[in-house]
Amino acid sequence: MIKIFGQLNDSQAEPFLKTMAHPANVYCALCDRQSLWDSETINTILKTFPKGHIDEADLFLILAECIANAVLHGQADILGIHARRRGSVLLISFLQSPPMQARVGIVLSYARQGKMTECATELPGGLGFPILLKLAHKITISGDKHKLQLWIKVKDD
Repeated sequence: MIKIFGQLNDSQAEPFLKTMAHPANVYCALCDRQSLWDSETINTILKTFPKGHIDEADLFLILAECIANAVLHGQADILGIHARRRGSVLLISFLQSPPMQARVGIVLSYARQGKMTECATELPGGLGFPILLKLAHKITISGDKHKLQLWIKVKDD
């Protein structure tokens, strides 16, 4: 089941719902722009996200950083969040419209190289990727800049 945050009409939600409708997903949420600015959205996701996949503090940091990036750097009007477990890895995807700025990929590349100064210069305040890289095994951005994916090793039970 996909949790809806905010006021989305069917035509806005439909492309996201099709993409996120995978039977292996353990969590799905769809947020409008206004709900992305509401701190209660993250709190609700934390409360309803299935336990046992990821440390709650790590999940909070990932959500806060990725939602802030989507709103501030990506100007997202809609953000879909879905998670799927694949063996010992949890894949968390953030699907946004409109797409991220092209330079977000450049900042991720700098972060992978440990170039902190370049991250902040390329994207003011762009120090989120170095933080996310400490939590994620792998981070990718789709070629069309609509999707950010984080591969996270599942916490030990």
